Amino acid sequence: MSGSRPHLLPSKQYIFAEDCDLLDLLCSRLNVAKTTLEPASEIPTTLDMRVKQDAHIPSHVLAVFDIPESEWGSSYQPLLVPIRVDLFTRGFRSKIIPLSPPGSTFPVPHSAENTEGQFVTLPVIPLLVPHAPSIPLLLLFGLGLETRSHLLCCRLLPAEVIGEFPAPPTMANIMATLCSDEQLREHGKFNHGLWKNILSLGPRDSHFIELARTAWNVTVEARRIRQRNTASHITSVPN
Repeated sequence: MSGSRPHLLPSKQYIFAEDCDLLDLLCSRLNVAKTTLEPASEIPTTLDMRVKQDAHIPSHVLAVFDIPESEWGSSYQPLLVPIRVDLFTRGFRSKIIPLSPPGSTFPVPHSAENTEGQFVTLPVIPLLVPHAPSIPLLLLFGLGLETRSHLLCCRLLPAEVIGEFPAPPTMANIMATLCSDEQLREHGKFNHGLWKNILSLGPRDSHFIELARTAWNVTVEARRIRQRNTASHITSVPN
């Protein structure tokens, strides 16, 4: 179908994307520079972001966190995630962005005194989510700003496991064999968090959802296999 998105299927080109900063990539897709708040500072109502290119710039910033503000420690920083309201409305079912008054336009870049370059002043929306670290990945694909399936896959599963797609039992067995306990925990934490974010925000891209569900199910089964193997080893060791 003309204009439709390509299906998200694993590609053999997964290696280079593993260390990619997904929030930086999301900011670049929306032509602004990544920024942060000072630790333990209050969430502002607006935020100035440096504009890299005056085209396809964001309309809002999400201040994303996964623990209540009352529990923030002295070093906690929410993620500042730019979005476009038109892309979010088209790509997600949740209604996290307040309706703008009729006739409202997108923010316009401006020059700041004694500072080179342009900035755009964006309204900030505080957003408590199940898992903050996976939000940039979810938004990259949910907003339609990224379609490279290998970037998605290598964030969810080891490369050797991706190579067995779409055979979940084989994928789970390889993952249980190759990953350390710590790696299994980290994959489980990220994939579970992404899945909970999907349930919370409701992306519409069924292919993205399918791949995320597969990754989560494979991770769960790999951990079960590891637990069974560990228990079997313990019971087989003579006293």
